[in-house]
Amino acid sequence: MMRKLIRNFLNRYGYDIVKTGIPYIPPVKGEGTVKVGKFPVIMPGNNVQLANYQIYPDLNSQFGRLAASIFRKYPGMTVIDVGANVGDTIAVVKSAVDVPVIGIEGDATSFAYLQKNTGQFSHVSVVKTFLGERSQQATVNMDKSGWNNTIIPDAKGNEQITLKSLDDVITEGGFNNAEIKLLKVDVEGFDTIVLRGASRIIEKHKPVLFFEYNRENMIAINEDGLSTVLSYETMGYRKIAFFDHKGTLVLSTDIQNTEVVTGMHEYISSKKNLMGYYDICIFHENDTIIAEEFLRTEKSFL
Repeated sequence: MMRKLIRNFLNRYGYDIVKTGIPYIPPVKGEGTVKVGKFPVIMPGNNVQLANYQIYPDLNSQFGRLAASIFRKYPGMTVIDVGANVGDTIAVVKSAVDVPVIGIEGDATSFAYLQKNTGQFSHVSVVKTFLGERSQQATVNMDKSGWNNTIIPDAKGNEQITLKSLDDVITEGGFNNAEIKLLKVDVEGFDTIVLRGASRIIEKHKPVLFFEYNRENMIAINEDGLSTVLSYETMGYRKIAFFDHKGTLVLSTDIQNTEVVTGMHEYISSKKNLMGYYDICIFHENDTIIAEEFLRTEKSFL
């Protein structure tokens, strides 16, 4: 009776109470541990992924399936995880296939957890640095430090940081002999910028590219993104797939289909979009069979 009265009152003003089906996860003070794939991962209490992995245990599992698909053709492969955060994506990969991973994270707090969490794995190297299109000093403002660090270039910013290109990090870190076949980037709007700084890696290894495409963050730093995505056609990349923010396949097409790719870009750029961001996956023409097998598997999860 009381519930009905409350709903009737709210309805007068255009509101209602709707059960979402998403359980309430109370905030955690200090730090917490959550199972990611097969492994425990420790996170600071303010990291939103702590709750997300509890609500959605299969979150990011498509990335593990992708790594396993690539491994079947390239058993000597190495994965690069840019924006490794606390190591949750590495746990996803290691749950699917035990391959070497190079994790790169610039935020000091996240990097400390990354070191702690990757201690349970073999063949994982971690590097603490921020990445950009080229190696240089930059004046920036930092947002969401400690859990989802977002870099905002600003000539009047309050921090001076060193940016490195991914090409330079791999060379300076002694990783030139690694067979890099999967390159993942998740750096809050800097993703296509970082990819442009990996041109030597991409030209040499032709890895599958998997990166976040968050237009809200990209627009904030005046990053176009689309021109970089479309440029991979000239480097021999063919199949492109778009996943929603929960990891569900939305659409796949050929990258030459610029009308569709541009339409997807325009949708996610709109303030009316209902997804927030995409994860984009692009396959080189040498890996057409991998793309077909992986995308066929992902369609079974729809």
